[in-house]
Amino acid sequence: MRFWSPFHTYSLDIISDCPNKLIFRAPNRIRLQMTVDHLELNQNPGSCLTHYNHDTRLWECFHSPYTTGHHRLFIWALDSDDDEQWATAVRFDVYVKQPIESLYYPVTTNIFNTLRCQLIKPMNGILSRECLPADITIRVPYVRAVQLQIDEQTLVIGQSLQNDIYRLDIPSSVPNHVTNFVIMGLRSGDMYYSILMTYKIE
Repeated sequence: MRFWSPFHTYSLDIISDCPNKLIFRAPNRIRLQMTVDHLELNQNPGSCLTHYNHDTRLWECFHSPYTTGHHRLFIWALDSDDDEQWATAVRFDVYVKQPIESLYYPVTTNIFNTLRCQLIKPMNGILSRECLPADITIRVPYVRAVQLQIDEQTLVIGQSLQNDIYRLDIPSSVPNHVTNFVIMGLRSGDMYYSILMTYKIE
C-alpha cells in the first residue's frame, strides 16, 4: 500500500481494505474513483465500479479481477469545490491467486460520479438476452427524471421511489439488434438527458 498527500489532505479514512470491495469515508466535498492496472503487459486488469452508498455515506469501490497475478488498485480523489483534476490518493497492491467470480461491472460516466449515484441492482454489467432481470434499480440524487434507452424507438421511464431511488422495468424481450441498455438522468438545471451508465446485452 502506498499513500500520496491527497489522502491526508482530504482526510480520507479506509473502512475496509478487502480487495474486491474497498470502502472509504470522505468529507462531503470529496469524490472518489478507482482505476485498476495489471503489472504484466497485455493482461486484463478486470472490471471496477465506484459508487456512493447513501445509506452508510461511504464510497464503495468494487474490483473483479479476470486473471491471476499482480494488480494495482488506485484510488483517486477530487475536491468538488476547488480541484479541476483528479489526484492519486492511495494505491493497493494485490496478488490474485485465483479469480473467484468474475463480474463485468456496468460502465459508468463522470456524471454518475458527480451526482454520487448508487447502483442497487443488478451489479453485473453484462445481461443475458435470454434471461433479463425484471428491473434496474439505481439511486440518483439531483435529477428530475431517469430513463432507460433500449434503442432509438424504445424508452423506459424510471419509476420514482423514495430517497432518490428509481426503478426501470425491463421488457421481457428485446430486439436482436439491441446490444446496450443506456441509463440516463435529467439533471435539475439541464434541458437534455446525460448518460449515467451502460449495460451490455449478450
